[in-house]
Amino acid sequence: MGLSQPDTTTAGSTATAVPLVSDTHKRRMLHLKTKEECRLGNETIQVWTVELPSKHAEGILKVIKEQIEGQDNVDLQHLRRFAKPKYLPQHVIGKRDLIKEMYSVPRGWESTPPTVIQAPSASWEWSSGNARKRGVDRSLTLYLLVCPSNIIPLREVHDLMLQHPPFCSSADSWAYPLEIKEVTVPRLAPTSPEQADEWSDQYWPTFYRKTNPFGAHPTSIGKAEADLEEPIAENVSVSAMMELAEQAGTATEKLGYGISTGCVIVERADDQTEIIAVAGDARGKPLPSEGGSDDANIDTSFEDAGDKKTGGAFAKKTARKRRKKKEQEIAKLAETNACTSGNVMCHAVMRAIGMVGRKRLRVASQPISTRAAKAENGFYAAGLQRDEKARDAFFLDLPVTPLEQQYFTKDNLKPDGYLCLKLEIFLTHEPCMMCSMALVHSRVGRVIFKHRMPQTGGLTAEMVRNDSGPVGLEYGLCWRKELNWQFMCWEYTALKYASGSARQHVDGKASAAGHVARRTGATAGVQARGAGYYGGEIDDDDDNDDADDYPEHTTITAASSSAAGDECANSRMHSLAHVHV
Repeated sequence: MGLSQPDTTTAGSTATAVPLVSDTHKRRMLHLKTKEECRLGNETIQVWTVELPSKHAEGILKVIKEQIEGQDNVDLQHLRRFAKPKYLPQHVIGKRDLIKEMYSVPRGWESTPPTVIQAPSASWEWSSGNARKRGVDRSLTLYLLVCPSNIIPLREVHDLMLQHPPFCSSADSWAYPLEIKEVTVPRLAPTSPEQADEWSDQYWPTFYRKTNPFGAHPTSIGKAEADLEEPIAENVSVSAMMELAEQAGTATEKLGYGISTGCVIVERADDQTEIIAVAGDARGKPLPSEGGSDDANIDTSFEDAGDKKTGGAFAKKTARKRRKKKEQEIAKLAETNACTSGNVMCHAVMRAIGMVGRKRLRVASQPISTRAAKAENGFYAAGLQRDEKARDAFFLDLPVTPLEQQYFTKDNLKPDGYLCLKLEIFLTHEPCMMCSMALVHSRVGRVIFKHRMPQTGGLTAEMVRNDSGPVGLEYGLCWRKELNWQFMCWEYTALKYASGSARQHVDGKASAAGHVARRTGATAGVQARGAGYYGGEIDDDDDNDDADDYPEHTTITAASSSAAGDECANSRMHSLAHVHV
């Protein structure tokens, strides 16, 4: 019998509800960094800066814009053009000059009307803390970012500045002798508020403009996370789809077809979701022989001899031991040879994509079906032979377990679609390079995986360090500008890693809040079906520790049980570290 869906009618029972609640609070979606984020995120550039009194700031800026050619060729709009000294790093300010310190002392007599000064009772003070009204927190001194240093030499900048006040002969030139500094600033815009704060402390005051020049817009990321972590009633949630993918992988593994990796493909249309395809790994399923037996590679000669001597009892036991030993050898070979062992076209991702293609042909309208048949007939015209049995066995894009059959038979895919355009993919493990490129070519919309595969995965892009695990192959195929398709990708990781990412995308999620609010019955649906199969996540504060995230009814025993389950899953992931999934 195949594995069935989790029971949705017993949400209050400990066996079904508590593990889902625990897992919900222990894992969150962490959006992957793109290749360009990792490669260009810390690129810097040298610029000229100068200190000047604030009343001359606009005049000097006008001179720079009119007389320095190409000063806008490099986009530095993420940096403040004028910066107050208190917001600058110490290495930019340097040692304060005593003359400039004296210049900044407020002098009450400067703002005193002459008639008051000439009055008999007038008092004349050199300095007064509140005598000079210069506006709220107005600075006497500003630092101006002139232009990139590769645009104009230092001597030319120096000569240009000396021609204009306050650096030429003026009332303020005594306090502001011309001093041009070359400082380092970020070349590109930050991708999060935290990064903007870090660069402001390290380089120069930096803006975060709620955008990402290296990947998807934070608003799009926030909307997608809201759809998956806080789904409306009857829509799938990321935790439920991960559980279904794990069931699919376990089902094929128990049959001896492959390793325990699974894939679920979901279509989201008109704010409603449908599970389109479910597939497990089947790289180890034997190809049919010429006689049609799927078990042709199993040597049964010893078993046949035993049948004649002992009636088969001893032979059957021996055959089982030999079969088990052979399966162990295959598994060991898979870890050694990685993707070269078994049928590479039977990875879970490849099988699921093939199932989507079959369903598209099955639900296609008459014009599309006619064109597809005409294209297939072109193979015959070219003299190519057709062997449906060999094709089905090699690609194995037909169900091999009852769980896969359950979703493959449903005609719930929108007709006349294109490949896997904008479909959502849920994976137990990060896909290998081949499967990652298949996702790109299939035009998928969103991909979420649970376990990183640092030695074989093709989606992660970290080159130096990674907050949630080891550094991978650095390909980052989910979002590369040189490819003709990009898609958003998340790691469904532990809460302690994902909470930092949630704070980074707080602006994106705030923009997506309107999207969540417009969905009818979103809050009621989440609360009513929080522990069910299609239920939403139970809301919690990402900034709290794991101990605070659990609901009151979750017992210590349940948490320990869930932790033990995660430990088993991690150990199983360790055993697949060298295997392409």
